[in-house]
Amino acid sequence: MAVQSLYRKWRSQTFAELVGQEHVVQTLRNAIAEDRVGHAYLFTGPRGVGKTTMARLLAKAVNCLHPDPAARPCGVCEMCTAIAEGRAVDVIEMDAASHTSVEDAREIIERVQFRPSVARMKVYIIDETHMLSTAAFNALLKTLEEPPDHALFILATTEVHKVPATILSRCQRFTFVRHSVTSMAAHLRRIAAAEGIALADGAPEAIARAATGSMRDALGILEQLASFVEGPITLHHVQSLLGMTAAAEVDALIAALLAADLTAALRAVNAVANQGADLRQFARDLVERLRAVMLLKATGDRALLDLGDDEVAQLAQWAQQAEMAALVQWVKLFSNLDYQLRTTPYGHLPLEVAVVEALLAPAPATQPVAPRPQPARPLPSAPVMAPRPQPVVPAEPARSIYMSFVTAGMLHPQPVVPTEPARPPVAEQPTPAAEPVEPAAPAPADPPPPPPAAWAAAQHARPPADPAAARAAAADLSLLEQLEATWEDFKRDVRPRSPTVQALLNSARPYDVEGNTIVLLVSSAFHKERLEEPKNRAIIEEVLRRRLGKAYAVRCTIEEKSVEPTDLRGKIREARKDELVRAALNIFDAHIVDIEPLEPE
Repeated sequence: MAVQSLYRKWRSQTFAELVGQEHVVQTLRNAIAEDRVGHAYLFTGPRGVGKTTMARLLAKAVNCLHPDPAARPCGVCEMCTAIAEGRAVDVIEMDAASHTSVEDAREIIERVQFRPSVARMKVYIIDETHMLSTAAFNALLKTLEEPPDHALFILATTEVHKVPATILSRCQRFTFVRHSVTSMAAHLRRIAAAEGIALADGAPEAIARAATGSMRDALGILEQLASFVEGPITLHHVQSLLGMTAAAEVDALIAALLAADLTAALRAVNAVANQGADLRQFARDLVERLRAVMLLKATGDRALLDLGDDEVAQLAQWAQQAEMAALVQWVKLFSNLDYQLRTTPYGHLPLEVAVVEALLAPAPATQPVAPRPQPARPLPSAPVMAPRPQPVVPAEPARSIYMSFVTAGMLHPQPVVPTEPARPPVAEQPTPAAEPVEPAAPAPADPPPPPPAAWAAAQHARPPADPAAARAAAADLSLLEQLEATWEDFKRDVRPRSPTVQALLNSARPYDVEGNTIVLLVSSAFHKERLEEPKNRAIIEEVLRRRLGKAYAVRCTIEEKSVEPTDLRGKIREARKDELVRAALNIFDAHIVDIEPLEPE
């Protein structure tokens, strides 16, 4: 027989045993004591914070046999024991992830009319409520609004934004918060002592931080460590099992960043990589540490930090050294590394690049200057970007190996007309005194020198792109990138409405955005015909409207263009696919305004 997991074995059986969520516990206790229990509740919050446990406690409380309402649930009476063991026929738990159809909702509606067999009230606990289909939600509306007197509905979800507003308005909503590190560590110590597990100093806090506020995750980690370690569980064991890095390495990197010591910062990164630690976890620990420094710098309120006094003292010292702008930049920079570190084939290179980028000092801003008569040759197909909203042109335009930046004021530069060089004064020739001096005829003006090569080339160059058209293209392509990043979530939203359309979308992907039309690239003419059927297209457009907040039309195309794009929009789309270009757009808050062609040598 399988051993029962710790999170199931130590599930709270009474309100007094529940850790955290005091605001919910107090409200429900008062409602039970005053006999003012509602007919429908909605519990929302992240995973592992006690939503299902609270739903079972409420089911116990309304059916508990204890004579004192304030002492319910007692956890020892027949009804409390039956509900805890899952054999109470009048308490029905349903996983909405596997019962999404309208038929399941109709079955609930039919059965809820019958009075409970044994208990005082019939309780329906619907977990993962957001997975119900739209038809199932609509079928439950009337029953949720006016259920029978003997029925109680408890809905639980981690994604409340997917629950229709019509359902929300019919329920009393309670928001569950993440557990603090202190409360989780204390609870882990109690359970470890009862289970005979020895925890060394610092281990419970490390487990709690790794669980990110989820008590179920924390108990799962503790159970895994109990099987992994023989003897006391130390901080080193927790770090080894979870791929965590010691706080010393995180602190060393932060100290190097504050001291602007690039060598020390890169050494800290390589030390972590050489240990074989999880670089993604290291980046998360670094972001969490920088966030704490930022909060302390911004507010000075130590209550916002769930840390010990010794750690807060170190953070306060860093907060005095750091600049708020730098802290914000570092938090943004390192928080975007998770996906790169997971997918890159180059090991810890993204982390090294982020460290170098974090310590690069911005170039000083100066007044705009006129372009040089003979500028350097533009790089091949370099995207020209303009920062938003107020451009500033550096005195020496910086050019990287990949791209060049210009400002909005430089989109239409005025040509510098070469001026005629000044001639040296011509010495007057002496004349004999006997001969009369005749006035010299004016010398013919020399022809102006030929214009510089760069100016001559500029006369035949194409005019700069229209900034308005470039901004429109950039906005469309930003929406395209948003669709590409959330495409899997979009398909999951389509499934409750039509599994067939979701299956067809598995062979499609976002390809372009043309104003109010989204173009999908499909693999065959069959998929194109099916997706463009009016009923299927209406489903896709409705889900797009709900996700984007605006109506968009949808059309499909079969083959991607294989030729090099010639229009500005196509060139901008190709340029935005490059990781370096996208990084530049994010760092400088810029948009592409033109693509410079390759100039022949």
